[in-house]
Amino acid sequence: MKMTLEEYIKNPMGVSNAVFSQRSMYKDLYTNKFNNIMLREAGSLVMHMYREGDTKFVLHIKIPSEVVPKFYYDVVLEFTTKNPLTILSTNLNNYDIRFYSNDPAFVFTFAYSFSKNDLFITDLASKMSRQALSDRAKEKNPKNIVGYVKSIYFAYIYIKAHGIDKKAVWSVEAKPYNVNTLLADIMQADDKIALRQRLGLNVEKAKEANKKAAKLKTRNIYSSHDRNNEKFVKMAKTVGKIKTARTVKYTKRK
Repeated sequence: MKMTLEEYIKNPMGVSNAVFSQRSMYKDLYTNKFNNIMLREAGSLVMHMYREGDTKFVLHIKIPSEVVPKFYYDVVLEFTTKNPLTILSTNLNNYDIRFYSNDPAFVFTFAYSFSKNDLFITDLASKMSRQALSDRAKEKNPKNIVGYVKSIYFAYIYIKAHGIDKKAVWSVEAKPYNVNTLLADIMQADDKIALRQRLGLNVEKAKEANKKAAKLKTRNIYSSHDRNNEKFVKMAKTVGKIKTARTVKYTKRK
């Protein structure tokens, strides 16, 4: 199944599936999430651009995790064409697209379906889980569809925001494509997910510790407040026990 990046964003299941009612919902959801991430990342992401003449353009972007700080997934987009008219164009809009990502959603849910539909970057097969490429995701993707991957959608938003779909940008920024250079900068999917799980546990532990500390602080505040109230009640009772002085009768002087 051939498609362009724009076609994937409009309908990841392809033109044969004419109706895709959730497009608008995903657009709003992913755009809001991405904007929040970019605030945390000070507006920029690490990326590497490679090209092979005008027939192949490869973009590698480090997409941040929403949960684990300073943790990044490797997302790669490969634009290719053999069409002379497309080669002469000033942008990548009509180039065929293929993907790679080592985030869990892609690995566990979509790697197999992307591969079977010729949407997976074959140069990066060694960086993908063997099981993900060989075994159909029967539980997570029983219909074996091509769907949205959040990290890929984030990459698309970044591409459009920075004009990376324009060839003029590549003329300045891109290096000659070398598969070994690209492979050296990407963590194998199994290793990336294992690392994410370990760091994720640390984040959860830190959250629990913060919750306990907050509860303890709140308990101490209320305890201190209760002690102060007890002191006030004791003082009030003590004052209440003091007898009122008798009024002295005043006699007028004759």
